[in-house]
Amino acid sequence: MTTDDTTTTGTTTTDATTTGTTTTGTTTTGTTTTGGATIGMLPIGVVRNDRSEAIDDDWDRVNSRIELDLDLLGADATEGLRAFSHVEVLYVFDRVDPDTVTRGSRHPRGNPDWPKVGILAQRAKHRPNRIGTTVCELMAVRPGGVIEVRGLDAIDGTPVLDVKPYMVEFGPRGDVLQPAWSSELMAGYWTIERDPFPEPDPVAWLAEVRRSPADRGTLAMIVRRPSVDEREVVATGELDTAVGLVGDNWLARGSRSSPDGSAELDAQLNIMNIRCARLVADGDDDRVPLAGDQLFVDLDLSPENLPAGTHLRIGTAVIEVTAKPHTGCAKFTRRFGLAAHRWINGRDGTQQRLRGICAKVVVPGTIAAGDEIVKLPAPS
Repeated sequence: MTTDDTTTTGTTTTDATTTGTTTTGTTTTGTTTTGGATIGMLPIGVVRNDRSEAIDDDWDRVNSRIELDLDLLGADATEGLRAFSHVEVLYVFDRVDPDTVTRGSRHPRGNPDWPKVGILAQRAKHRPNRIGTTVCELMAVRPGGVIEVRGLDAIDGTPVLDVKPYMVEFGPRGDVLQPAWSSELMAGYWTIERDPFPEPDPVAWLAEVRRSPADRGTLAMIVRRPSVDEREVVATGELDTAVGLVGDNWLARGSRSSPDGSAELDAQLNIMNIRCARLVADGDDDRVPLAGDQLFVDLDLSPENLPAGTHLRIGTAVIEVTAKPHTGCAKFTRRFGLAAHRWINGRDGTQQRLRGICAKVVVPGTIAAGDEIVKLPAPS
């Protein structure tokens, strides 16, 4: 039995038959008694996104943050997680009314055209323990216990029980079989319609990016960001050791990656390959600035060519490539499409650093579109 199914910010308790109470305070999901054994679970975090209703479709377009409870986990609990492309998230359908829980069989989604099957033969949320699990795309891991994912089919405020890296060795072994009704049910579950963006040709696109020179490149575009979502393409710019690109909001906007929210020096400048940017922008230079970087260059940005510490002279300024990863954000996907995101952040894209690099100013100076970019000898 369940005494309360109210969802606020807090304690979820599961007794012998259901998953139960959420109140304010420490979250305890599930004290389950089975044959005398008691299992207690504390949610390690909560889902945050812009979907408040359990809609059954289009989940691939939902970006979520998992905010971890650092009273339960150490700050280094996510160390090494970013090396994986996907994670498996275990969570609780905490807003399912216990009176609607199915313990026998039902028509999936109540559709009489689909066969009546047992609750264990479907993935419905009206399950005895109301537990859901999903493999979703890992977008970013932030300091302060924040994991950003795409395609997590959980609504805002959902308690998270666990997060695991997805490994191919834990995928299906042998042929995967499923009935026709389940394929019909899932037809629009992740993405209803195709992105209105160009479909990447991974081989041709990567070959185009690799045509960029290794030693002497070109500064193709300078973009200032005066405030959030504002872009100014300028012919010339000033690089300063204290503020980065003068007129840009890098210093003022700060960073979610730093413990105190202040701007990170190692991410003072974001740089993207112009060939890559034009490909995802479908050749439209007016859309290139939407990528969010300040400098777009025709230069090989791979780690083999530009390891951390490399100095580049642009105009009269000198910048230093930093070790800070440039992972981008969910806005990039909305602006250029999920397929472009997956191409850039896939295995080849990551190895080539298609999303770009981070740098900082070490010698102030003036830069201009069309300036030559020169790799300098390693500082002694």
